Amino acid sequence: MHQSFLKRSIICSFSLLTLLLFSCDDSPSEEIKEVLSAEKCNFEGIKTGDIVLKRGNGRISKLIINYFKEKIPLSHSGIIICSPDSTYVIHSVSGSYARKDGVQTILLKELLNDCMPNYFYIVRKKTSNENNQAFASKAIAYSNQTIPFDDQADNADKTKMSCTELIYWCQMETYGKSDLTSIKTAGKEVFVFNGMLDSTKYDIIKHY
Repeated sequence: MHQSFLKRSIICSFSLLTLLLFSCDDSPSEEIKEVLSAEKCNFEGIKTGDIVLKRGNGRISKLIINYFKEKIPLSHSGIIICSPDSTYVIHSVSGSYARKDGVQTILLKELLNDCMPNYFYIVRKKTSNENNQAFASKAIAYSNQTIPFDDQADNADKTKMSCTELIYWCQMETYGKSDLTSIKTAGKEVFVFNGMLDSTKYDIIKHY
């Protein structure tokens, strides 16, 4: 009986961890049909190195939000890169839900295809423009590598990254420390999102 209970516990922990790691789910849910409209968003004034935070419409994103229980329910993040022709976001997504697995780029406006109104933020760390540019340069360097999505929540291993781990490593390599907060689940430290809404460390540039 003890072995059976232990086995169930291990399976339960693994399932929970897997669920948490798919917080970067971009697949739409049939239950939630309201999507943020690009026409309502004005992205003037944003800069390279700003950070995108959003709540997705995917079923797993909803489950993650219910589990994290953060004050502001969010489920995905990325780093903004402004180029002369367009504005991109570097993020990391599981190949189970995207055409490509791991660290990759996407047009900023495409993130709105799976975003609930009132839960889309663009924030900027309160530091110099040079530091934010350096932070973004780290993200660009990672996007030029083949880095798969981290489905093991191993924050010490930067050969695989979730969306928050990408931000964590870019911050660590730029500032020597990170502002991200975490929760412990299934024996793992999983980064969450609300630390990047701390007004003592970040300015909210856009909120839609």
